[in-house]
Amino acid sequence: MKKNSLLVFLLSVVCINLALANNTSLDKPSTVSNYLIYSGDTWLYDDSGSDLGTTWKDLSYADATWQQGNAVLGYGDGAETTTLNYGTDSSNKTTTYYFRKHVNIVDASLISNLNFQTQKDDGVIVYVNGQEAFRLNMPSGTVAYNTYASSTVAGSDETTWNANQVTNLLQDGDNVIAVELHQATAGSSDLRFDMSLEVDYSTFDCTTAHIGCFTSIEPTAQTSNLIISDDHRFQLIFKQGDAYLDGSGTVPGNNDFTGYVPIAGSSTNGYLAVNHENTPGGVSIVDLNFNSSTSLWTLTNSQPVDLYNTFLETTTRNCSGGITPWGTVVTAEESSNTGDNNNDGYEDVGWLVEIDPVTAQVMDYGNGQEKLWAMGRMQHENVVITDDSTTAYYGEDGGTDCMYKYVMDTPGDLTSGTVYVLVLDSPLSGNDPTSTTGQWVQVPNTTQADRNNMPANAAALGGTNFNGVEDAEINPLTGQIYFAAKGKSRTYRFTEDGTGVKDFETFVGGTSYDITTANGVFNEAWGSGNDNLTFDDKGNLWVLQDGGNNYIWVVRPDHTQANPHVDLFASMPIGSEPTGLTFSPDYKFGFFSVQHPNGSNTAQLDATFNNVTFDQSSTIVFALNENLGVQAPVTDFSADVVQVEKGQSVTFSDLSTNNPDTWNWTFTGGTPSTSNVPNPVVTYDTEGVFAVTLETSNVAGTNELEKVDYIEVTTLSVDETLKNNISLYPNPTQGNLYISIKEGNEVSVEVYDLLGRRVQNIQNLTVSNQPINLDLSTSIQNNQVLIVKVTVDGKTGSYKVLTTK
Repeated sequence: MKKNSLLVFLLSVVCINLALANNTSLDKPSTVSNYLIYSGDTWLYDDSGSDLGTTWKDLSYADATWQQGNAVLGYGDGAETTTLNYGTDSSNKTTTYYFRKHVNIVDASLISNLNFQTQKDDGVIVYVNGQEAFRLNMPSGTVAYNTYASSTVAGSDETTWNANQVTNLLQDGDNVIAVELHQATAGSSDLRFDMSLEVDYSTFDCTTAHIGCFTSIEPTAQTSNLIISDDHRFQLIFKQGDAYLDGSGTVPGNNDFTGYVPIAGSSTNGYLAVNHENTPGGVSIVDLNFNSSTSLWTLTNSQPVDLYNTFLETTTRNCSGGITPWGTVVTAEESSNTGDNNNDGYEDVGWLVEIDPVTAQVMDYGNGQEKLWAMGRMQHENVVITDDSTTAYYGEDGGTDCMYKYVMDTPGDLTSGTVYVLVLDSPLSGNDPTSTTGQWVQVPNTTQADRNNMPANAAALGGTNFNGVEDAEINPLTGQIYFAAKGKSRTYRFTEDGTGVKDFETFVGGTSYDITTANGVFNEAWGSGNDNLTFDDKGNLWVLQDGGNNYIWVVRPDHTQANPHVDLFASMPIGSEPTGLTFSPDYKFGFFSVQHPNGSNTAQLDATFNNVTFDQSSTIVFALNENLGVQAPVTDFSADVVQVEKGQSVTFSDLSTNNPDTWNWTFTGGTPSTSNVPNPVVTYDTEGVFAVTLETSNVAGTNELEKVDYIEVTTLSVDETLKNNISLYPNPTQGNLYISIKEGNEVSVEVYDLLGRRVQNIQNLTVSNQPINLDLSTSIQNNQVLIVKVTVDGKTGSYKVLTTK
């Protein structure tokens, strides 16, 4: 269910949930998420009193030597976190102070508005990447470093939060928010600056095709088939009972976590790790690649991971897991059965286990193969790791049902680190939080006893019970952590705050939602069993449910509980639940498993257009229709000539794409009048202009194209009055053709190739004693025959002209 987390460290702020109007003020910010800057955050600042000119606000400005400090920044109020210098003369204090803060954005196109909250004493001008966003209490026009604010801010106005909303000025990658703070007088007694910045996300945009673009299925009870969006296809690639391709036996059942690990970053060539939630358990490693000729996935090898040796002893109930940023797989043992059969001091099961997909072997850290003892023994469900390889988040599904954080001693090394358990500052009520903050409390994990008994130790420290933590994931746009609590029927989210968390809230679940389908809007209960979570690159959260109707939901980036935006992607076959779900790096393909379906489910077509049946646990890949499997033909054709004389034959050529295997031609006026070969030859014996129709098909569908008035059949003729009046020479011609006209007034000349394309058109000529000279040198390059039509005073003659080079 995990992909390599795309955690982006966004510099953060106090949260505000406001419909912001320009330059309105509020008593204080309220708490939500989607924040890039928090009140109290660290800022770079310059309080030297120097004139920094105009480039200080630009993104490219070198600010590495600036001082830094946390807001509130200022002096004189006694509430400052960072005290700024006002100079040596209290009656002539520094006029202007400069602040800069960098924020990193993954996809700026998803952001619609920037919502600023500012405390300022006295005036500010705010810039985004060098462009002015707004100003408060400052004169209009050009402002210098010695320009005073428009008026003095005093009393409660000094701590008022001023709200300003501007359209998005951010870009992908690095950005800078720059602020200049001005005093109103030289002898001002105090100075104050603090700011927060929240972003509004746009409605998910499907202008460009994306795996997350689809129309919801209608709410449904489970049927005997897998139901997914009509915009997508699936291919069954790995099934219980299949023979392992390395010859080592057959694939066990209960396919669960399904993790795609790319080879050299490839989205079409990689490894697929599939957990088997059995007792005893297991993990399979599948080598697979995408065949661009067939647009289908092919397995080149499959094998089980050896988890049953003297080092590891056994494994059981391999449920979910994760993919590390360094390209390994972590499988989670969701069982805490007791037993130390190999007498190594550790209980045999209840651990996270790291696997190298290249070798299909458990990692050896220097002492033989080991499980990840330092992360603790519990009923593990999953793990997600930050992109900087420093921190892991995971939860327990059972036991004390806590949420954990693990900070590695060395980035990229899971064998040694510090464990923390989440303790909310106040308990849940009705399954929803009653506060937005919590603390990370360290859990002892240095001894074998500590590690074997981690849940009990965490509970004794007050770890919050979430009644089944199923999965955790990191939002690639905001860096917030999301986790599913199955027993609470909710997905929660929070913002990491070092020693604690903030912005803790229910993100989705616990209610019903309107679902917009092709046949109208339906209201559907979220239901129970929040299980696997996965984000795509656009911030859509895919939620797989083990319970209720066993749906796959997609929660859009702009969703809130107050303004919901969710869609239904899939319904599982009778008896089954969806598990896993990871994406290829380009987000063109998704992989998940269908666990323990009913044995009497019926056959259905997959992307191979062969029947498959979900009667045993299976793993599938899915994609938009156009990206997976045989595509219906797109019909096109051509003719070697489209303007012919009576009795002449035409050769037609099929130009259809997507490999049709059936052709149905119709030739009005031709012999034969129909054909079912790709490149037929047809003879036309009747004058006229005729249509040609081609219908092509393959297993994926049928497509038809009609070209109206496509074939023109004529007899070369000359009006009686022109027979002795016009002569053309030389014929054949090497380029110059002369037309001699004995008598007449108005003349026009048109030249056509045998495809009916007009290559020359000369109008409004007059008859003279000199022949008309046509330069056909360009036209003869690709034509052995040209048709020249000469019209004199409304009478027309058509002449065949041969060409030579």
